[in-house]
Amino acid sequence: MFGAEHRRLSELSPADLSRPELTSLVAELHALESHVIERRLACLAAIGSLADSGPDAATVVRNVTRRSAREAKKTAAAAEALAVLPAIARAQSRGQISIEHVDPVADVATRVSPQAADALVGDAAAMPADLFAKTARQWAARHEAREAIETRHQRQRRDREAQWWTGTDGMTHLHAVLDPMTGREVVAGLEQRVDQMWRNDGGRDGTPNDVRTPAQRRADALAERLSSERPAAVGSDVVRHAKPHPKHMVILHHHLKDGTTQLNDGTPVPDSVLAEVGVNAEVVGIVFGANHQPLYLGRSVRLANRAQWIALIGRDKGCGRCGAEPSRCDAHHLQPHSSGGPTNADNLELDCRSDHALIHQNHIPPRSTSAPPGLRKPRAA
Repeated sequence: MFGAEHRRLSELSPADLSRPELTSLVAELHALESHVIERRLACLAAIGSLADSGPDAATVVRNVTRRSAREAKKTAAAAEALAVLPAIARAQSRGQISIEHVDPVADVATRVSPQAADALVGDAAAMPADLFAKTARQWAARHEAREAIETRHQRQRRDREAQWWTGTDGMTHLHAVLDPMTGREVVAGLEQRVDQMWRNDGGRDGTPNDVRTPAQRRADALAERLSSERPAAVGSDVVRHAKPHPKHMVILHHHLKDGTTQLNDGTPVPDSVLAEVGVNAEVVGIVFGANHQPLYLGRSVRLANRAQWIALIGRDKGCGRCGAEPSRCDAHHLQPHSSGGPTNADNLELDCRSDHALIHQNHIPPRSTSAPPGLRKPRAA
């Protein structure tokens, strides 16, 4: 059916094009790809609605595209979601959003309603998928019934699991699926340790990846937490038991106005979990002004103090440009400290380490003076 189009694509020669021409071609191919994806998903949705005894949509994807069973199921689920989200489907076909936007929209449709999810098409088109996923979670958290939040938490607790096995090469593999609250507690502890290892390996001043890679630090931190043995010394690696930095803590946002509570990324926290952690939690009250700036200021020192970090996490949630979690962020001075800029909350913003370095190299401006956020993807940790 599309033989002529295949031939035209094969005849394209990118090597003969200039940068503007290549950029224009990438945009055209993106629009074409988006339309193809939307039509393919529509076909899969139609297959899923057939009342015959043939293979389901996931099986068709697996047989036709040779994708893994996991990816085939995800594709079939996206097709089912778009079938009841016409506005999102149109935005997908026009290349205004990517297939990555569909999962968070489908989650909103399940938790609230398909009509509510379709209403998010403007937000989806205005930001990359990683930032939109947070926006969608936060929107759903504000509109979901408390009973539904509690029900989902109990289901997630029931579905927790862990597996471990030895591969053919003798390497041990670990895999765990945890409910959001437990998962954040585990990850927060690991990130705190990984950050210590990074600094001890020469982070900021040296070449820490010459000592061990980020993935190796994560593996070492996990092994250290799970093992009763003392950690092997690597460089000047020393375990510290000081109070964790706020960016390595599980932050819960509790709103007195409506009594709701969310994790930092907008995931709702049921009242039963809040009651469990309430006794041991560090409770910090933050009052915001009309411009969403904390109403108190810190001491004029170069590094943000603990209270300011908590205020920044409460306000920014993470890097507003790429969506990186606070654990991967620095507190950046809008007016440089070297030029007299105070270390006050209204002169600080959270930027991931990659963006922070680019700001200081004058490659990109801070968010307060730049184009809308979401223009860059975070680097791999």
